[in-house]
Amino acid sequence: MSNFILIVFCLAAGVLSRKMNWVAKDGYKALNAWVLYFGLPAISFHYLPKLTWDNSLIFTILCPVIVLAGGVLFFYCIGRVLGLSKRTSHTMMLVAGLSNTSFVGFPLITAYFGTQGLPIGIVADQMTFFLLSSVGVLIATKGSLNTNKEVSLAFIIKRVFTFPPLIGCLMALLLSQIVDLSSLDDFFHLIASTVSPIALFSIGLQLNFTIVKSEVPNITYAMLYKLILAPLIVFLLAYFLGYRGEIVEVSIFEMAMPSLVATSIVINQFKLNSKLGNSVIGLSIPLGLLTTYAWYEILNFFNM
Repeated sequence: MSNFILIVFCLAAGVLSRKMNWVAKDGYKALNAWVLYFGLPAISFHYLPKLTWDNSLIFTILCPVIVLAGGVLFFYCIGRVLGLSKRTSHTMMLVAGLSNTSFVGFPLITAYFGTQGLPIGIVADQMTFFLLSSVGVLIATKGSLNTNKEVSLAFIIKRVFTFPPLIGCLMALLLSQIVDLSSLDDFFHLIASTVSPIALFSIGLQLNFTIVKSEVPNITYAMLYKLILAPLIVFLLAYFLGYRGEIVEVSIFEMAMPSLVATSIVINQFKLNSKLGNSVIGLSIPLGLLTTYAWYEILNFFNM
């Protein structure tokens, strides 16, 4: 229960702080820097050395790929049927095809599954970021107003391998095989414990519930896919293939997370439909708190 109170409290504190001007408009950037450069790497160092490889982790790795591929296909069809611009349909591919697997995902995993589920979340999160930095950039390029803009392979590689949490993940896996890091475990735990409240507070500072009336149908399609259809796809795949266990359960749960906040950076960078993208990101977080509970109950009911 305390985890849920923490989630609601930190989000509300962020919203209130923005409304009352207690924090500078771009104050969330400092909080994000702490989470990205120190908090998330500490989570990797604390939990990944304890993770034992299981073939079910292949499913974890594939889940973000399946969800993004499904989103591309779904919104390509929606765009063709409704005559939407590439700028709009590609925006929906990004905000509905990529899940908030860390900033929202880690606190919710802890709340529903305990800290033992976090290593699985880390695997899903690294794959999600890799997709955002590679396939996500290509999707944005294709939908950009600047159709002549090209993205080089070097640009993508640089984005991927300069991402602090990925560096932390790789270092944790490598160093744990060379030296005993157990003496630093309490230190890593203390740093890692700051991620949930700071990340949620940062999201609260950035939440935007402004809705453009003309975008309501598109917002609805994006939310429908992100919160219902995306997790349903991976759930049905696991169910009919007979996949079971905590790894599978947490992997599906991660795909039920709201939209990835970082997609807004790519959307703005490539001049996609930022009003639509920001609306989906903002609305999907509070609604996602409700739908993730429903998905947790569904997973329990089917003994996943």
